Amino acid sequence: MGVHELAAEPKARRRRNRQPQAVTQQAATLFRIWHGLRDLVDEAERVGDGELVHLLAVAQTLVEDKTTELAGATAFAEVDASLLN
Repeated sequence: MGVHELAAEPKARRRRNRQPQAVTQQAATLFRIWHGLRDLVDEAERVGDGELVHLLAVAQTLVEDKTTELAGATAFAEVDASLLN
């Protein structure tokens, strides 16, 4: 048996040239992620998984910090922060 060679050359991977999002779009995306994390925290509390609640709360805090960094300190001014995580 001989050595088989491939006749076709491998295709170069094409990457889409994406424009970077505007700061307001980035903040809006992070805010949607934050709301999703808040829902997940509620679900984890309902199930009674304390470690998952803690992990999600840390992730939620990181998203808050990044959003505040992008959009300024007023990004979370209207959020009801009275609920404890």
